[in-house]
Amino acid sequence: MSDHSDTGAPPYGAPPMTQPTPKEAARLGPFQRLTGALFSPGETFADVNRKPTFIAPIIIGMILALAGSIVFSMRVKVDWERITRDRIRTAVEKTGGSMPPEEQIQQQVNITKMIGKVFPILAVVGTPIYYVILAAIFALALLIAQTQTTFKKIFSVVSWSAASTGLVGTIVTCASLMVRDTEGIDPSKPESISTTNLAAFLPSGTARPLVAIAASLDVFGIWFLILLTIGFAAIAGSRRVTTGKTGSIVFGLWILWILIKAGIAALGFGG
Repeated sequence: MSDHSDTGAPPYGAPPMTQPTPKEAARLGPFQRLTGALFSPGETFADVNRKPTFIAPIIIGMILALAGSIVFSMRVKVDWERITRDRIRTAVEKTGGSMPPEEQIQQQVNITKMIGKVFPILAVVGTPIYYVILAAIFALALLIAQTQTTFKKIFSVVSWSAASTGLVGTIVTCASLMVRDTEGIDPSKPESISTTNLAAFLPSGTARPLVAIAASLDVFGIWFLILLTIGFAAIAGSRRVTTGKTGSIVFGLWILWILIKAGIAALGFGG
């Protein structure tokens, strides 16, 4: 009789031993994922599903934020004092009150100037925070939709989508700043910086809620949402979760955000 202990076979009647399935390695490198998200998102996010990563896109996003801030500060000489005083005057006119004391106004001017000086640092540090918050919101929505995925995969899709569209957006914005007249640009108003959104074409004096809505209709913003739609479908873990379903989640949350922005602007906080 043969001895099971000699052959390594399981004892008679015992369930067969199964080997753990090895994790499939990524087929695309960081550069291939960065460009692939733009030109072949289906293949790229299928690779993200195999092996989600986020360190590389976060670093890319932080570099882009720093580069964009440096070009902006080189080309645009922001008059923070005028902007702050105009904003205070506008708020007073809306409420029908009286101008605050000069000391209080100057204090707000000083705070605004300080924020302007450290803005490049804030942009760099804020990039990964922005990615995490966005991923958390979509993770909750996808959980409610009963997708079979993980936060790491969602975070990876958000990071690569943002880094890819951010790369093109930063190049276009920086190129625009290098050739256009930068007089009067207000950094707190995206429509005055980039001409890739509809708000850039609205006449001055347009109601702020309408400006807030139009500013959200941005070429790169919508491109980002499309990539998220494709990416979330690729990592959903179920063929029943199509791009139609993930698209309704992504664009539904986007519309909700636009309505919130318009409401804030209508209340007088939109500038």
